[in-house]
Amino acid sequence: MKHYLYFLLLVSFLNSCKSREENKSEDLASRQYTPIVPKGKMDQINAADSAAVIYYKTPANPRFYRVLKILDLQLLKPIIEDVNSAPIAANNNCPSLGKLYFYGKGDIVDVVYFSNADSCNTFSFIKNGEKYFTRMGERSQQLIDSINVYAK
Repeated sequence: MKHYLYFLLLVSFLNSCKSREENKSEDLASRQYTPIVPKGKMDQINAADSAAVIYYKTPANPRFYRVLKILDLQLLKPIIEDVNSAPIAANNNCPSLGKLYFYGKGDIVDVVYFSNADSCNTFSFIKNGEKYFTRMGERSQQLIDSINVYAK
């Protein structure tokens, strides 16, 4: 009798596992998967509500810096458009002169580095372990240069 009880328990357990697998496969088949195709590499910047612009006192040395907080992201619209533009070839000879922290709901959304030296004019960011570069437009360069005065 004891062995019969163990046998019934084993059969019921195996039967219940089998029915769960069937339900899972039916659930996955019934839902259609639609992949999200991002427009740019850093689309999540559009979810940001504020930003901090950090200017290094010495290029490529983040130890000493000045900061400017920006609460109106309409001001940074040209920068966001340039960051989301097509990637360009990497230029590792360009030192980072600062970075932008984009914030959304109190958390950091993304970090974008900039180099507005004469020969560089690039934005760079790291996404999924890879570093990407985009071209800095003239409007973005003028904006970064003009707000530099207000950083403390």
